[in-house]
Amino acid sequence: MPTYAAVTSAPSDQVLDALKRSKRGGYLYPGPQGTGLLFDPPKPRFGRISRSRIMDPAWALAVDTKTAVWLLEGSDWGVSVTACFPGGGFDELGWAADWTPPADPAQAAADRAAWDGFCGKVARKAGLAEPDALAEVRNDPGPDGTRIGPEEILRRICELVGAPSVVVGQSLGLQAGPAGRDFVRFEAKGGR
Repeated sequence: MPTYAAVTSAPSDQVLDALKRSKRGGYLYPGPQGTGLLFDPPKPRFGRISRSRIMDPAWALAVDTKTAVWLLEGSDWGVSVTACFPGGGFDELGWAADWTPPADPAQAAADRAAWDGFCGKVARKAGLAEPDALAEVRNDPGPDGTRIGPEEILRRICELVGAPSVVVGQSLGLQAGPAGRDFVRFEAKGGR
């Protein structure tokens, strides 16, 4: 099932306080560790939804809480995870559902080195305790051709960043409300 959610290691009371200034409403999941968010879907402007309108709530939350926020987007085609940094800025990671490493060993090694380097940079900017762990979240096919799916990738990201994975597989663009009773509704205030 498609995912449009955000997670952060910030405690839910800190996140709720920052959401008082949010331009987008949604639902918050107060995890025992970290916080999960389902933002209301952005409304089209001039017939389309820009990438910035999709990212803005997570980016603003990272700046307001001074904690990295991870925007999770997933579908059958793959996964996109955007790390929004406390000081502003962001980096995006992607996993295609049908990814296959290059057959040429030299090219495969170069691709892996580039992936490891980029993931390490993102992890350090986001303040992850184990920067090398992010690069280990991969969906390379095994010897029998099987691989982990998009939702499993997102769950691993949630675990890595210290946030609840209950938001994985949920999107308010496709469902009227969250699946689960522990979510708290927050409304858009439009302070920014």
